[in-house]
Amino acid sequence: MDDIVTSDRPYQYPDLDDQPNFPWRGESSRKRQRKHVIAPSASDGDLEDPEDDDDDPYQEDEDSTDEEDAGSKPILRRSARKRQKTEKVDEVDPLLAEERTKKGGVDDDENFYTLQTDVADFQERLRQRQESQPADITRDGKGAWGGKRGGAKGPRGPRKPVEPSLEIKLLLSQANSAFVSGEYEKVEEITNRVIQMNAEIYAAHALLSGVFLERGEIQMAIVASISAAHLRPKDPALWRNCATLILENGREDRAKYLNDAIYCYTRIIGINPKDFESRFERAVLLRELGHQGRAVRELEQILTMLPQDPTVLRQLAEIYIDLGEIEKAKQRYREYIAYDSTAVAPPPIHFDWSDVNIYVELFGYQGEYADGIKELKSLSRWVLGRREEDYWDEIQDDDREWDYSENPRRSKVNGYISGRFDQSCYGQGLPLELRVKLGVYRLKQAEEHFGEAMTHFAWLDRKDDQLGTKLFDYPDLFRESADALCDAGNYHEALQFYEPLQDVEAQLDITLYFQMAKCYRAMSLADEADQCYQTIIANDEKNIDARIELAKMYEEMNLPQRAFPYVNEVLLLRKEEPRRRANEGMTTEPGQADSFLPTASGLHERSQKAHPRVSLSKEERMVREQEQDDAMHYQYMQLQGLRNKMREGDKASAVEWMAAASSLLNDFRNAKVFYLWEQYSQLLGSAPDVRKRPLKNQSSDSRTDLEAMTERLHDSLGQAEAGRAGANPSIPTDYRRIALDKWLDIFLEYSLFLAKGGKSKDCYETLNAAYNANVFYHSHDSCFQIQACWAACALLMQDDEVMCSVARWFMREYQFTTDTYRLYAVLNRLFHAPVSWYNSGPSQKFLLRQVKAMDYSLVSEESRARHFTEKASYSRRNKEGHLVTNQEMDIALLMLYGQVLYVGSSYPHALNYFFRAYALDPTHPLINLHLALGYLHYALKRQSDNRHYLIMQGLSFLFAYHDIRMASPSTGHQQEANFNVARSFHMLGLTHLALPYYEQVLSLSASLSEGYGGEEDQLDPSRSHKVVEDFAKDAAFNLQSIYALGGNMKMAREVTEKWLVI
Repeated sequence: MDDIVTSDRPYQYPDLDDQPNFPWRGESSRKRQRKHVIAPSASDGDLEDPEDDDDDPYQEDEDSTDEEDAGSKPILRRSARKRQKTEKVDEVDPLLAEERTKKGGVDDDENFYTLQTDVADFQERLRQRQESQPADITRDGKGAWGGKRGGAKGPRGPRKPVEPSLEIKLLLSQANSAFVSGEYEKVEEITNRVIQMNAEIYAAHALLSGVFLERGEIQMAIVASISAAHLRPKDPALWRNCATLILENGREDRAKYLNDAIYCYTRIIGINPKDFESRFERAVLLRELGHQGRAVRELEQILTMLPQDPTVLRQLAEIYIDLGEIEKAKQRYREYIAYDSTAVAPPPIHFDWSDVNIYVELFGYQGEYADGIKELKSLSRWVLGRREEDYWDEIQDDDREWDYSENPRRSKVNGYISGRFDQSCYGQGLPLELRVKLGVYRLKQAEEHFGEAMTHFAWLDRKDDQLGTKLFDYPDLFRESADALCDAGNYHEALQFYEPLQDVEAQLDITLYFQMAKCYRAMSLADEADQCYQTIIANDEKNIDARIELAKMYEEMNLPQRAFPYVNEVLLLRKEEPRRRANEGMTTEPGQADSFLPTASGLHERSQKAHPRVSLSKEERMVREQEQDDAMHYQYMQLQGLRNKMREGDKASAVEWMAAASSLLNDFRNAKVFYLWEQYSQLLGSAPDVRKRPLKNQSSDSRTDLEAMTERLHDSLGQAEAGRAGANPSIPTDYRRIALDKWLDIFLEYSLFLAKGGKSKDCYETLNAAYNANVFYHSHDSCFQIQACWAACALLMQDDEVMCSVARWFMREYQFTTDTYRLYAVLNRLFHAPVSWYNSGPSQKFLLRQVKAMDYSLVSEESRARHFTEKASYSRRNKEGHLVTNQEMDIALLMLYGQVLYVGSSYPHALNYFFRAYALDPTHPLINLHLALGYLHYALKRQSDNRHYLIMQGLSFLFAYHDIRMASPSTGHQQEANFNVARSFHMLGLTHLALPYYEQVLSLSASLSEGYGGEEDQLDPSRSHKVVEDFAKDAAFNLQSIYALGGNMKMAREVTEKWLVI
C-alpha cells in the first residue's frame, strides 16, 4: 500500500444536483482497451455458451486478483485456461492449428494467442447469431440485425459497482475502527484516500458523513450523505435518511437546506411514484418555501389516489386559505364528506373535530355565518353518532340542540326522544372551541342572537380565575369571545372576558390593552382607559398610537393642557422614526401595535408606576402633588434613619433601606421634567413652523388629523400659555424638598448595593437613569461621580466590557491627562479573568485615535497634509468652550497603546511605540523591560527572520532594565529585577542561567520582609501598612520545576519544603 501515490488535497464533492460520473470505475487499462470490441446484445442468450463463462472476452480475467497469491495453483489454472482457448482456436482455424503443430504445439507469444482466441470467439458467436435469424429477416434495417428500434434490450439502470480491492477493504476496516475510537481526523484522512482511489465506494462516503456530523459540520455531512446516496440511487431508504438528516440538523438556517430535502424526496418519488408519504413531505416543504402552487398540485395528486386522507385535506385547505381560494377548499371538504358518508368500509382516518373546525372556519372567512352554523351543527351531530336526527336541521333560529340539559328547550322539539342517545352526544359532547365559534357566528349573524351567543360564552366560566381552570387552559377562546363582543359593540360584556386575561402572561400584549382601553372609553371610564394607555407607553416608550388615543381622549374631555404634550411627543417620535427604523432595520409602519410586552411581573410593576394623568381641576392636581410630596419626604427620612445600620451590615435594615430607596428613585424617574424628552417636545410644540411641517412615512389622513388636532389644542391653550410651555425652565436645586446632591447619593449608593448583589441589569439601569437626568447631565462633578460609581460597580461584577467603556469616557472627557490612561490599565489589571475587551477592536481603535490626536497637534502643517488623512478627534474643552490640545508627548499613552498591541501578539508594531517612549525617557525601567520582552517574544515566533539577533537585542534591554533596578535602594525593586531576568532566561530554555537569579530572589526575600517594600515606604516611613510584593514563592516554584525536570528530585524537595509548604 505504500507505493500508492495519493494527494493531500481532500476530496471535493460535486453539487447536490449532479450525479458523479466515473466512466471506467477504477478498471485496469487492459480491460478498458477490450471494451472497444463490439459485444453482442445481452438479450441474445442463445449466442452465449452457458457452460463456458471464462470464454467471455468481456469478463474481467482473474489474473489481476490471482497474481497476488503465491504458489502453483494460479499458474495451473492459467495453463488449463490457455489450453482450453487453444483447443477452441484449433476447431475454428485448422490452418492455425497445423502451423502450431509444426512449431511443436506451443507458442511462446502469449499475447498473440490471447488475441487469436478473442478473434475466434467473436467469429464463432457471429456465425451462431446469423444462423439463428429467421429467413425473412435480412440486413435491410427491418429486423433485429438491421438495428430497428423497439427490439429486446438489455438490463437498464446503473451497473453494479466494482468489487473493492483488498487494499480498500483494509483501509475501510481501519476507518471503521478509528471512527469507533473517536479519531475523526484519521477517519477523514483514510476515507479521502479511499475516495481518491475509487470514488464509488459507498462505505467511504457514509463514514465521511458520520465524521462531519459528529464534528457539527452539517453542510459537509449533508453533501457526503447525498453523494453516498447517489452511489445507490435506487435505494429509497438512503434518500429518506438524507432528508431526515437535513431536516433534523438544519434548524438554524432552515431555508438553506429545504431545497436539498426536496431533492431527496424527489428522488424517492422517482423510484416509487406511489410513495405518498414522500409526496406529502415534499408538499409541506414546498409550502414552507413559499411555492404554494407546486404544493397544491402535489397535494391534489395525492388526493386523487387517496381521497380518504383528511391529513392531506387539512394541509390543502390551509394553503387555499393563504391563497384566498376559500371556495376551492370548501369544495374539497364537501367531496371528502360525501366520500366518507357513502363509503361502505370506514376509512382508516375518520373525519374528526379538527376537520369540522377547519371546514366551519372557511365559512367565517367569507362571512357566510348562517351556512357555517348549519354545517357546524350537522357535522357535529354526525361525529357524535346522531346522523339520523336530521330534524334538527329545521331549527336554525336557536341552538337548543346543544344545551347542557334537555330541559327546558330540547325536550319540546318534535321528534326528540329522551334517552335515545346519551347526554354526552348533545351539549356536553360539543368541544369548547366549536361552541365558542358557534357563539361568535351567532353574534356576527344578527343582533337578535346576542342572548344565544352569551349562552355559549357562559361555558368559559369567566368568573373562575383559579389555576388549572378554563381561563388558563383556553385563554385564546377568552380572547376570541372578547374580540367578537367588542366588535359588536357589547363593551361591558367584552371587558368581562378581557380583564381575566391580565392574569395570563402569554396573553399580555399591546393589542389587549388597546382593546380594553377602547371598551373603557366607550363606557366613559376615563381613568381606566388612561391606565391602559399608560401601561402601553411604560412598556413601549416609542409607541405612537397610544399617545394619539390619549390626546384624542383628553380633547374629548375638554382637557387640552393634558392632550397637548402627547401631540408634541407624537411629532417628535415621527420626526425620529426614519432614523430609528434605519438603525434598527425595522420594516413595519410607525406606531404599529404589534410588539409584545416583556413579562407579566414586569408589566404589572411598570403599570403601577404609570400614574393616571387625568385631573379635573387645578386644585385637585395641587392636592395630589402635595400628598405625593409628603409621602416621598417620609420615605427619605426613613432612608436616612436606616443608612448607618445598613452600612454596618444589618440585613433587615438593608432590605428596608433598599425598599425605601427604590420607591424614591421610581418617583424621580417618573418625573419627566428631569429628562430631555418633555423639554424637547414642548419646544417642538410651541414652534408654528414645526407644527405645520409635513410628516414623513405617514398617510395623508393621519397627518391631516394630527395637524388639525395640534391647531385646535394650540388655539385652545392660547399663545401665551404655549409660549410658557416651550420656555426653558431654570435648573432646580431640590426635588420633593430633598437636595439634588442627596438624590445623587441615593442613586449611587443604591447602584453599589445592587452591584454587590450581582444584579447587573438593575444596577446599570439605575446609573443610566441618573446620568440621563438633565439636572445631573449638565453638572461636570455629578457626571464624574456617576462614571466613577459605574466603574466601581463594573469592577464588583467583573464586567470588563463596562469597565473599558467607563475608562474610555474618562480618557475622552479628560483627554491628554496621564492618569486617565493609567486608570484604563489599572481597571483591567483588577479584572480577574483572561483579557478580552482590554485589547478588543473598539479599544484599539479608540487608543489609536488618541495617539493620532496627540501627534496631530505636534507636527507642522506640511507634515499634517502628508501623513494625516483627517483631522484629530479632540474631545476636551476648557471653560471658555475651546478645544484643549496637547503640548507634548504623553509617555503613558504611548506605552498603553504599545501594551495593547503587545497583548495581541503584534510585537513588531508594539516595539514601534515602545521605542517612541524610549526616546523620551531612556532610563525608565518599565520601558526597557517592555522592549526586552517585546524582542524576546518576537524571537520565539515562527515568523521571525533572525531569531538570534532578536534575542540579543532583547537581552541588551533586559540587562539595561536590570542595572536600573539594581541601582535603586528599594529591596523590592532589586528582587523584581532578578526575578524578571531569571524568568526571561527560563522562557528561553536557558535554565542554567536562570538558576543564579532565582536564588538571588530567594536570598532577598528575608531582607524584603524586614525592610521597606518600595519607594513609597521609603519616602514615607511613618506609614503603618507596608506594601510588600515578594517574588520568593514564584521563584521557588520555578526552581522546583527546573530541578524536577532535570532529575534532581532532592533539590526540588528541599525547595518545596522550605518555600512552598504552608
